[in-house]
Amino acid sequence: MEADLEHIRQLYLQKLAGGLSEEEEAELEAAMVDSTVRKMCKELEELYQSPEMLNLLKERPTSKRWDELAEHVMNSQDASRKTRVMVGWAAAAGVAVLIGLGAYLRYDTVQQQSINYSAGRVTIKDRPRDVRLKLAGGKTISLENSGSRKVGDVDLVYEAQSLHFQDKFNNSGQMNTLEVPSKLDYKVRLSDGTEVWLNSMSSLRFPFTFTGSTREVEVEGEAYFKVAADADKPFIVHTPEGKVQVLGTTFNVNAYEPGHMTTSLVDGAVKTSNSGKDVILRPGQEAVWDEGRETRVRKFEPVETLAWMEGVIYFKGADFGMIATALDRWYDLELRVERPELNSLRFHVQLDKHKPIGDFMEILQGSKGFQYRVDGHVLHIF
Repeated sequence: MEADLEHIRQLYLQKLAGGLSEEEEAELEAAMVDSTVRKMCKELEELYQSPEMLNLLKERPTSKRWDELAEHVMNSQDASRKTRVMVGWAAAAGVAVLIGLGAYLRYDTVQQQSINYSAGRVTIKDRPRDVRLKLAGGKTISLENSGSRKVGDVDLVYEAQSLHFQDKFNNSGQMNTLEVPSKLDYKVRLSDGTEVWLNSMSSLRFPFTFTGSTREVEVEGEAYFKVAADADKPFIVHTPEGKVQVLGTTFNVNAYEPGHMTTSLVDGAVKTSNSGKDVILRPGQEAVWDEGRETRVRKFEPVETLAWMEGVIYFKGADFGMIATALDRWYDLELRVERPELNSLRFHVQLDKHKPIGDFMEILQGSKGFQYRVDGHVLHIF
C-alpha cells in the first residue's frame, strides 16, 4: 500500500500543477475511491494553496532548506494541527511542484555530491562508431558503407541503415551478432521475412537461417519487430531479463536496463515470460517487469513508445538519470550533475536527436535552476 500511496501522492501533486495525462487522470480518479487517498489529496491541495506553500515557492528552496522549513512548521506552536499534518503529507511525498516548461522539483534527501550518470559504462572514446556484424566464426564485418559481400554460402547486402541477406542452401543456423553503436539505428531483414529495427547501443543475435522448429533471436537494448507469420514455427525473442513468444505480430521490446523490461504490443498477440511467470498481451497493452515486482500490464501510446524510430524520445517525470541514458546513446555524452539539489529535478519534455543538443538543453533550462556546458564528451550541469 505504501508504494501505491507514494505514487498517488506524486500524481496528485502533478495534477495540482496541471501536468497529468488522460491515463494518469483515470488512474488517479480510480484511486480516489479509497478514503485514505481522498483525505491525503484534500490536505495536499490545501497545503498547495496555503500561505506557507506560496512563500515556499517564492523562495524556491534547496532540499536542505525545505527540510528546515518543514521542521519549523511541524514544531511551531503557532502552526495548526492541520498545517502540521499537511506538511507531513508533503514531506512524505517529497513535495513535487511543477516549475517552468514542465519541469518540477521534488524535495527529497539527495546525495551531497556531484553525480556522473554515465560512470561504469564503456568509455565513449573507445566505442565503435560503425554498425558491425560479428559472424559465428569470430570474424567482424563493418557495415559503415553500403556494399555487398559473400560469407560462405550467404550473400550479404548492406546499406546506410539496413541489412538483408540470402543463405543459398539454408544451412547457416549458427548465431551472428549485429551491433548498433550510439547515435545510429539500424534495420535488418531476417531469413523468414521478419523485420527488426534496432535502437542505438543495441544488439541482435540471429542465424542466417532458422533451421529448427522455432525461430529464436536474442536482443540487448531496444528493438521493434514486425514478425512474419508462421504458425508452425513460433518466433521467440530472448532478452537478459526474459523472453517474448509470438506467432505473427508487431511489437517493441525495451531491455536496456538490468532488472527491467517493457514489451509493447502493437498488433497480434504475444506472451511475455519474466521470472517464470507468463503474461499474454492484447494490442495496445504493454507488460512492464521490474526485478522483485510482479509484471504490470497497462495501456500505452504507440506514437510515444515507438517515437524512437523517428529519432524522438518522450520523457514524463524523468530525472537526470533517465535523460542521461538517452544522451549517452544518441549524443555520445556523459552527464555530470555538479549541484546535488539539481538531482531532484523532474522533466516533461521530448528529445529529438536530429536537433543540436543545445536546443534540448535550452528547453530544460526553462526551469531556471541550472546552467550547463559541454566539454568534449561530457555535459556538465551546474
